[in-house]
Amino acid sequence: MIHYADAKITEAFNSMLRTDYISLNDTERLGLLAKYYVDYFGLIPEVLSDTDQLIVGRRGTGKTTLFYRAFVGCMQSWRNDHPEHIAPKQRTLGIYVDLSKCQYIEDVADTDFVAFEHAFVSDVCDAITEQLTRFWPALAQEPGYFSKLFKAAESNQVAEVRGVLDGIARLLREGLPRVIDRSSAVDFKESSGSTQTKGAELGATFSEGDPSIAAKLNEGRTESRASERSYTTRTSYRLTVADILRILGDLREKAGISATYLFIDEFSALSTDLQRRFSTLLKKLLGSHAGVFIKLSAITDKYALGSAIILQRDLFELSLDLDAFVERSHSLNDAMEGLADYSEKIVRSRLSAYSCPPPDEIFEEPGETYALLSKSAMGVPRTLGIVLKQSWSRSRQGSARKIRKSDISFGIRYASTAYLNQLLGAARDGVAIPSFHEDMWNALLTRAQAEKTKVPDVAASHFLILVRNEQMLSMLNMFFLVHLLTKGRTTKKERSSRNLYCFDFGVCEENNLGFTTDKNVIRQQRFAYDDALTRFEKYFGVTAEATFRCPQCGTIYAESELIVAGTQLMFCPRDRADLVSQQSADSRLQYTEEETKIIGSIRSAAREDQVFARQIADDVGCYVQKVAKFGERLEKVGVVKRETHPTENKLFYYGGSTSGSPETSGT
Repeated sequence: MIHYADAKITEAFNSMLRTDYISLNDTERLGLLAKYYVDYFGLIPEVLSDTDQLIVGRRGTGKTTLFYRAFVGCMQSWRNDHPEHIAPKQRTLGIYVDLSKCQYIEDVADTDFVAFEHAFVSDVCDAITEQLTRFWPALAQEPGYFSKLFKAAESNQVAEVRGVLDGIARLLREGLPRVIDRSSAVDFKESSGSTQTKGAELGATFSEGDPSIAAKLNEGRTESRASERSYTTRTSYRLTVADILRILGDLREKAGISATYLFIDEFSALSTDLQRRFSTLLKKLLGSHAGVFIKLSAITDKYALGSAIILQRDLFELSLDLDAFVERSHSLNDAMEGLADYSEKIVRSRLSAYSCPPPDEIFEEPGETYALLSKSAMGVPRTLGIVLKQSWSRSRQGSARKIRKSDISFGIRYASTAYLNQLLGAARDGVAIPSFHEDMWNALLTRAQAEKTKVPDVAASHFLILVRNEQMLSMLNMFFLVHLLTKGRTTKKERSSRNLYCFDFGVCEENNLGFTTDKNVIRQQRFAYDDALTRFEKYFGVTAEATFRCPQCGTIYAESELIVAGTQLMFCPRDRADLVSQQSADSRLQYTEEETKIIGSIRSAAREDQVFARQIADDVGCYVQKVAKFGERLEKVGVVKRETHPTENKLFYYGGSTSGSPETSGT
């Protein structure tokens, strides 16, 4: 292998970990993304359709990448150099907003919805300003356009708004967006000024026999003759969703824009309360007649739209999950072949886009590599990136000239172990998720191992669960320890509707479970595992009781089991140890999925592991800055620990303890 290509290969594999590492200022990388993106089922035209949509998928399934590719498609629509099937419409405008980076919405009081709306609109205004001045160089040469626009809209100065829009529209029509070129990014950046307010104050003063009124105008002149029992009210004019829709609607007509797509990413990064408030705001955006269409992304089962928004009426769902891949492939066997083909296309396109040597110069056995990668990733491109990055790193440590099968196996084990550790660390002491999830995982795995022991020649990689028990496996599915394949399957002996799952391929390899897709095997009655979950049913559903766990013996008690003579015990009846309260499975957790996985990664690490923020970020799929900021917060409350490395001069992270209980041992 040519050694100068090593850096290119490393860059290609790292690019699979997280798409939004790419700055929207980096037109060269956006151009690369347009080249290497694999639209396996032709989803881009669906996203670039005049429909309000909710795009869902597990973390790492490519939601942000899909948004970025659609965003580039919008830019291409102005240059007439796009593939016809990607962006058939002319002059579409894309606006991308990352809710995890919004500066204002988290600081607004719960009761002040007007301020919350204004904060979100401010972020949208900033996005419009930055993105249009970034891609249209002509706009960047006209400072003040957007500041004037939003200030005028805020002050209800309709004539001035129209005048500014005329100028913006002219430059949009005459200029061309800067995209897919190698020129330097536009340095010009101007704040929209949308957070400013404009208003008037009216004050009244009352004293016995001498009432007075004071007015404060723009000139600031105030008159007053008394001071007792005085008060002041202020009326402010703030930008609203209606203002933005009006601006975008007018701009559409003036600039000849066929449609505006507002890509709202990372909805699941918001807290439950913020999701609730945002959904009320989102309702105002849906079904608008301004040619603005909403594209919202969220993690599967990690979003709450509220009662005002109805799926398949207000928002049409588009899933990137594995079961949707199987459904589009029409059969499980076709899906597994499709996953291998999909994995190969992803790897080949990345290597080509980054000017790397061909696959046969990188992999010792390319065909076998793609088959292994597809089973490990199960449709999650980020897992593909983790496996390849670790495989490539291991191959560089020895004298190997290519990535061998043993290196790929190492990468698969690394990814599988990282996901398992995230679960165990998050469940430890019930800090981030209820600790019974670890017990439930062990129960499923033990059952599979027992079935494999009974019939050693038959793989025990798949299992069936009644549909009503789907919620019980949502957490294990979130951590990629199991994968939902299809819904509504039956066994050979009964017609009860069940969901088909498989264990993670790395777990199967580590525990000698084998791996098969033979429907005659996976539909056997003995692989119906509902009985293994029976003892955990009390944690789920509306009747779920509060539960408590003994840190010494591990026994879990329902609240009703601890009532003695009308008094609730707060210690274990067996060893008198203080009990630790657990959350029920359907209770609202205090951490987002991203934060939960960060906690799990850190708390599963020992001090001697010396795990840095970069490794945690790569394993979780988040920013290094997020790990650093959140890790600092966690250290203050005693959840994790941080130390400065003696030679690296940077912090490393490891597990803390909130209860003083001994470390839990994992499978």
